[in-house]
Amino acid sequence: MAGGPGHPPREGIDVIRNSELWGGLFWLAIGVYVIWAGRDMGLGRLHEPGPGFAFYWIGILMSALSLGVIGQALVSGGPALSSLWAGTRWRKVLVVVALLLIYGLGFEAIGFIPCTLALLLVLMWFVDPVDWWLAMIVAVVATFGVWAALSKWLKIQLPAGVLAGIVG
Repeated sequence: MAGGPGHPPREGIDVIRNSELWGGLFWLAIGVYVIWAGRDMGLGRLHEPGPGFAFYWIGILMSALSLGVIGQALVSGGPALSSLWAGTRWRKVLVVVALLLIYGLGFEAIGFIPCTLALLLVLMWFVDPVDWWLAMIVAVVATFGVWAALSKWLKIQLPAGVLAGIVG
């Protein structure tokens, strides 16, 4: 099999290790599922679309784009799966996952504002350090900006938690 422009011929094993091929296959499977789910929900008609109409067409678009990625991966190749994980800071990845789990567990009881402030500060101070003053500014502006956008403008109810008597 030819390796594509500027690449030497590859053997079958290289195609199996191609990360773009596997990524394309993954998204193709998701796209096919979205098509199936949309069709199962009911497509309706063009002037009276059913609940699955948008899902169906989004699934078709996802599948078409993933087929393009798969075709490109087969023609031109791509990086090996193992190269995508080289240099990954696994300890930091595990810390972030643990912090997100703690955030999710305490979200209802503690509330959106304190949980989000704490999460952002911990992420910016310890996981990927920035200056303390910048971390404080970003955490406060981001937390209260998202809180205002969700609760005041979009009228989405967020848990107040420990601040139940203060924010509403």
